[in-house]
Amino acid sequence: MEQFWAGLWEREDEFMHSIKPEFRHGTGLVGVATLSGQFYCEYKVENEFTLGEVPTEAKEAGTGLHNELMPTEEIAPEDFARLVGGKGPSYAVLGLWGAVGGLRLVGMPDHMIWSEGRPLWLLELKTTRGDPIPLWEDQENQARIYGLLLDRMGFDCTNLQLAVVRLRSGALGVGEKRDWATKVSNALMEGRVRELEEKYRGSMKVHLLRHDRDLAEAAVEAKRGYWTGEREPTSSQSVGKCRACEYNQACAKSLAKH
Repeated sequence: MEQFWAGLWEREDEFMHSIKPEFRHGTGLVGVATLSGQFYCEYKVENEFTLGEVPTEAKEAGTGLHNELMPTEEIAPEDFARLVGGKGPSYAVLGLWGAVGGLRLVGMPDHMIWSEGRPLWLLELKTTRGDPIPLWEDQENQARIYGLLLDRMGFDCTNLQLAVVRLRSGALGVGEKRDWATKVSNALMEGRVRELEEKYRGSMKVHLLRHDRDLAEAAVEAKRGYWTGEREPTSSQSVGKCRACEYNQACAKSLAKH
């Protein structure tokens, strides 16, 4: 197992040193969250690069809640390998990387559960002010592509499952936030997700997905042309999305200018 980890760190170093600004906007890497955001609207992604990120109250609230529910502490690579190599389950995340369809992708999942060096669960948390039940295409594909990168990095993903947890903002009290990650992890490992959803009826939905390399690769293939210069961005045809977008005043394709 030590040989696997040494080889992984070496391959990661080689990957990072191979970066060159060959993609759209002069980027050498594409974030998984950015690529999955194309399924929401590619013009929103385009505007983020050309106009810069626009802070919003919803973004700040979501980031703050993520940090409260899943706080992280940086550890050395050898400590990470030792932690996730135990019989577990253990909780730890690492930066994911890999080339898919000619794109160099990187990203960091929200939460992961490991046992004996194998990833068992990869979890993404999505906060919302609205209905937590729908699973949006961009959210599903983000989790799926993270799973694909784990696979490409050489991990045994035979038993990997994915979970996208949609949580209504303000649904949890202070005490509930402290042990939320452990509570959700236990529910996933013990098959008690429906029981957890019942407790937070109307405020939380856990979408369970089986890791599928073909679906993840297809998602990347559908959006890679934007980065390689093979095509221009496409825009959403949803007035609701445009209305909610922070770029609706400046976007040339907005369907909801005020």
